[in-house]
Amino acid sequence: MRRHEGSGLRSRSRFTGKGLSLSLVLPLLFMACCAISPKPLPPDAAKQIKKVAVLPFYNLTGQKDAGKIVADIFVTEMFKSARFRVEEPGNIAQFMIQERMDTVGEIEIEKLKILGRRLDVDEVLTGTVEEFDDGISSGVPIVSITARMIDSNSGRLIWSAQNKKRGDDYIIVLDLGEVRSVTTLTQKVVREMIEAIK
Repeated sequence: MRRHEGSGLRSRSRFTGKGLSLSLVLPLLFMACCAISPKPLPPDAAKQIKKVAVLPFYNLTGQKDAGKIVADIFVTEMFKSARFRVEEPGNIAQFMIQERMDTVGEIEIEKLKILGRRLDVDEVLTGTVEEFDDGISSGVPIVSITARMIDSNSGRLIWSAQNKKRGDDYIIVLDLGEVRSVTTLTQKVVREMIEAIK
């Protein structure tokens, strides 16, 4: 049985009392601002978080743009995890144009090192989308992704994984928990893969 985490929503209340005097409101606002101000991170904290460049994934499916969709979801989910600093996809696209890279999913070691130096990234994530079925014909979406992370300085393989899931793999009881959207299924598959990165 899988447990599902709910999203915590925070609501904000407003001061609407007209009877509060200006001398009382200003100190309250000052105290509130001070209370929610985040503490500054230590100088070396950001440096300890690896910066990752996510390349477009190679698409082996019949679905157009499946490779780009998966790469974009990796960028979003890695950013949300707060475990990585993620390079802007626009900078990756510009680099690939400048270096005349028309093949995704694979990258030469020398090109990888150039990318690492030019964009100041520690690691590169790339991979392949084997299946990206929206489930229109079968009624159940299917996603299969292989991903690997490579050190941009040495070209050494740091991590690799393959994850294939169907929408009905998440059923808890009867149809409860079943995933019916290929996009939502991809998000779940990608999150599981990111959590496995050591």
